[in-house]
Amino acid sequence: MGLFDEIKKKLSHEFIDIVEWLDDSDDIIVHRFERYQNEIKNGAQLIVREGQKAVFVNEGQLADVFSPGTYTLNTKNLPILTTLK
Repeated sequence: MGLFDEIKKKLSHEFIDIVEWLDDSDDIIVHRFERYQNEIKNGAQLIVREGQKAVFVNEGQLADVFSPGTYTLNTKNLPILTTLK
């Protein structure tokens, strides 16, 4: 395995490119999307299903809310993306 293959493999585990929550149960009110020290990649896809809302919170403060639909996350529509904690 070459150097670039190793870098690509490492980066693929550190950047999230699709943010989606698949669950059909009707007994969940809130679900926290765990990142496990991974960063949401600039240009990542956010998929919000019918009956869901995506709420981004940064250090306890509401950053943004997304209604059902598919979104491309970037620093223009979600400036907090670069520093989300």
